[in-house]
Amino acid sequence: MRIRIATPFDLVAVASCADLSFGSPHSPSNRTELASQIQEGSIHVISDAKQILGYISLSPNRDHLFVDAVAVLPRFHRQSLGTQLLVFAEREALRLGLRSVRLFTNGNIAGNLNFYRRRGYRETGRCDEGTFSRIFLRKDVTARLHNSRMVHSSS
Repeated sequence: MRIRIATPFDLVAVASCADLSFGSPHSPSNRTELASQIQEGSIHVISDAKQILGYISLSPNRDHLFVDAVAVLPRFHRQSLGTQLLVFAEREALRLGLRSVRLFTNGNIAGNLNFYRRRGYRETGRCDEGTFSRIFLRKDVTARLHNSRMVHSSS
């Protein structure tokens, strides 16, 4: 598996992954948004030798890296691809000198919150917008960098 920045040639595969992962086809405006994110360099894909298996969309902010979306093709769930994408985001935050990774997830999908909690994310808030429930999460990454460097330098 490898993670790389998405190119315009990846748009169809990224949009298809989003459609299958989120359970509903993206409208043309959502496809335009994905194309814009690819053009900006915000989307990174995880792939094997044959195809794109998932993607993550990142947006750097003043003191944190915001994860706009994490998607993995359903047939590749439970193969640690989502975890690999989140670890990539954490490393990217560190590379950019940012202190944390933040995101929100759909509170109506019970497994989502557990997935992020098991990876060290902690809940920072909730809000409901009609029938959509958002749970905001954060993971601080600066302390981990220091500890990671110490472990790697002594080996």
